[in-house]
Amino acid sequence: MLKKLLIAIACASLVAFAAEDPVAAIKKKDTELQALLKKSSRNAKETERVKSLLNDSFDFALLAKKSLSANDWKAQDAAAQEKFVAEFQRMVRNSSAKRLELYRADSTIYEPAKMKGDNEARVVAHLWNKGKESVLEYKMSLVDGKWKAWDLVIDDLSTARNYKDQFSQILKTKSFADLIDIISKKADESEK
Repeated sequence: MLKKLLIAIACASLVAFAAEDPVAAIKKKDTELQALLKKSSRNAKETERVKSLLNDSFDFALLAKKSLSANDWKAQDAAAQEKFVAEFQRMVRNSSAKRLELYRADSTIYEPAKMKGDNEARVVAHLWNKGKESVLEYKMSLVDGKWKAWDLVIDDLSTARNYKDQFSQILKTKSFADLIDIISKKADESEK
């Protein structure tokens, strides 16, 4: 029994050790994203690359879960949760690809990651664009050996909190299925 426990601990340590540093993971994605954003216009392939970078950078399942109250999440069956996550991811991915223009940066400085155990980190980035500073905080989790953000706090405004507030208001008067329909329609609109 002790031998199995030691092997499990060793394997977990190797996974944590093998994972890229959270700051390095963010810098790598940001560098490519900034290069794409600096272009005055993007073709369809480049727009898809922006969406792909977002997919690779975010843990949409956790962001979706945190955008609901614990009770609202637990009240849904697995199929409803999966559908919610899929539509939520599509909405965030499509709308974020358009809104990223606001976050072009002339320069970026990253603070060292603040770790919480081996699987959670917060990375703060200071972005300057035309002399104006924006502060981005990435709340991250280690998922399958890769650091992924599950929340992005921009100038003290949390993406997860913002969605949670909106969805809470909707769920006061509408069903969970209605919420999924609303999210699906927003995803369709932002795809155009």
